[in-house]
Amino acid sequence: MPIRPTDDPEIKSMKGINLYHYSQSNCSMRIRLLLEEKGLPWTSHYVDLDTQANLTEDYFKLHPHGLVPTIVHDGEIVYESSDILRYLEEKYPETPLIPADEEQRNEMEKWLDITKDIHVRVIKVWVYGKEKYTSKTPESMKEYEKIQPSQELIDFHKMTLAEGHIPQEKIDEADEILRSYFSMIENNLKKYQWIAGDTMSLADIAWIPNYTLLNMFGFPFENYPQVMKWIDKLVNRPSYEAAILKWFDYVPAQDQG
Repeated sequence: MPIRPTDDPEIKSMKGINLYHYSQSNCSMRIRLLLEEKGLPWTSHYVDLDTQANLTEDYFKLHPHGLVPTIVHDGEIVYESSDILRYLEEKYPETPLIPADEEQRNEMEKWLDITKDIHVRVIKVWVYGKEKYTSKTPESMKEYEKIQPSQELIDFHKMTLAEGHIPQEKIDEADEILRSYFSMIENNLKKYQWIAGDTMSLADIAWIPNYTLLNMFGFPFENYPQVMKWIDKLVNRPSYEAAILKWFDYVPAQDQG
């Protein structure tokens, strides 16, 4: 479990579940969703990515790459959303989100690993490419390179700043990978009620925010009828409303009039 060591007394004194997150981050969505599904109390620490509040010395103490989400749980730091899901499931096994069947557990773990693997090279490429979005300027990119240890993230943001933005072939490659994974999910849902088995699991928690984000930019989910039924089940749960939909209207306190 990737618990990040810290000697910071302020961090070590924090009690309960403290979630550092951003409203429309799909990675943040999945942690809020798990917390709502389990009915766990948590303290919100909103990290405004629009103002690059994640790229501060204080936040880098929590997440080595300055990404969201991160949790501090009773003074322990855990980052990367798939690992946070596993950590919280281990700490709070009530309302279990792990299949009892070993084969289905392995299937769930596979989908959690895929989520982590494709976040930058597929999902971010597809979304930023479709939106032609850049989160950096040439000036801020120079500073970002000084503080960001992840070469993958540096290369990604450089690509969004390049002339012509993200190359179409990169977007097409990401699109093909996404379609292949949703085809695999479609096949799973023909034999299971949920992605990884007969009960809702961390795999469903991890993947429904991908739908939320990709759907905003027109991914063709209508091509996957079983996936559409799965989406309908999840988006109508109270946890989806509380963890995802209500945050789309969130305005950081400092910006409120």
